[in-house]
Amino acid sequence: MAGFQRDHGWGFMSGCRNASSGSHVKSATARRAAFALALLVAGAAAAQETEQRTEPPPSAAPPPFGVLETLGRWLEDSKARIDSHIKNTTDAAKDAAKDAAEKAGQATTGIVLWPGSKVAHGRVRCAVAPNGAPDCTEAANALCRSKGYGPGKSLEINTAEKCPTWVWLSGRPAPEGTCKIENFVLQAACQ
Repeated sequence: MAGFQRDHGWGFMSGCRNASSGSHVKSATARRAAFALALLVAGAAAAQETEQRTEPPPSAAPPPFGVLETLGRWLEDSKARIDSHIKNTTDAAKDAAKDAAEKAGQATTGIVLWPGSKVAHGRVRCAVAPNGAPDCTEAANALCRSKGYGPGKSLEINTAEKCPTWVWLSGRPAPEGTCKIENFVLQAACQ
């Protein structure tokens, strides 16, 4: 068994190089290279023929739509409609926000640009009008006078529910008519 060797271009079991095996390898490599070149040329020619065949004749009618093409067109149309609705809604919201900002600016311009105006802070209870609504005009004037200014207009009003102590301690809802709603002027623009 010691005398057997693998054939690596050397003569089998002889230890000498076989002269014919080198030329055999060269010719096999040349044949493989020629075959690969032939495949590349054939592939390039087939690709050119395919490109020429895929162009439809100009007078041919478009192919009928299949299920996937119809579904694709339907999805594209739906997306376009949704995009249109979103754009319209966004535009309407922007317009409404712009109008609200303009109106708020107009409302505050009268107070901010009121010459010599001062802001008084405090807490004065509003009177109740005969119809039950709060009447905070006198409360705003009283708040301004308490700070040494002239008459004013209310800027911030707070509403609170005034209930007897036993209602809060019981932890139950107050019976109807037990609690009163009171309004307070917290800030007023004074002259």
